[in-house]
Amino acid sequence: MDSHIVVVFLAFLALCQAYPNGTLIPVSVCTTMTPNAAYPPAGHGAAPQPLNTSPYTVTVEGTMYWPGQYVKVSITGSTYFEGFMIQARANNETASIGRWMEAPETVVNTNCMSLVHSSNAKQTNITLMWMPPATNVGTVKFLATLVKSQATFWVGNEGSQTLTYNATVAPTMAATSPAGMMTTKGPIGGGNVCVMSSMLLLTILLKFGMEIAGLF
Repeated sequence: MDSHIVVVFLAFLALCQAYPNGTLIPVSVCTTMTPNAAYPPAGHGAAPQPLNTSPYTVTVEGTMYWPGQYVKVSITGSTYFEGFMIQARANNETASIGRWMEAPETVVNTNCMSLVHSSNAKQTNITLMWMPPATNVGTVKFLATLVKSQATFWVGNEGSQTLTYNATVAPTMAATSPAGMMTTKGPIGGGNVCVMSSMLLLTILLKFGMEIAGLF
């Protein structure tokens, strides 16, 4: 393979790796929701900030959940965040429950069925949709980890209120995905996009034998 092709391909891979995404969060983080010291490769290298200093709010719409009806959850901040992880938990359990719908810049982490960032794009607000289990699981609360920078993050930001089960089907219930949002089908975030783009680039380079020596 032409050495110049190798250089371009590896440079593209390095660019992809420079933008962390939540699909890489390991299973060990699912329960604690505390960023792993080994992720990203340089490590967060710091303890979580005190929750009473968190500039972020997790707002839960409503006080009840129904089978088959989405619940809107919003994260807002007086400053930006570059990464997040959010879970719904029942009765103070540690396991994540329900299903999340992927929104822009998000992806479902199947290690813990949590919704996480798919890039480190800075944002100050995001609206998310959560689908509860089909049966009564008791009181549901929402917890989020918000990351402002590698060394500045808050763990355990709690939702504005908890939800209780209602067996009655709401008259306005919509089982379909809300308009403008993407239905969850598994991890399709930044990591996979980079892999697919990298393979496409490599195929093009090999097929057409690009002569790029003059660019270096």
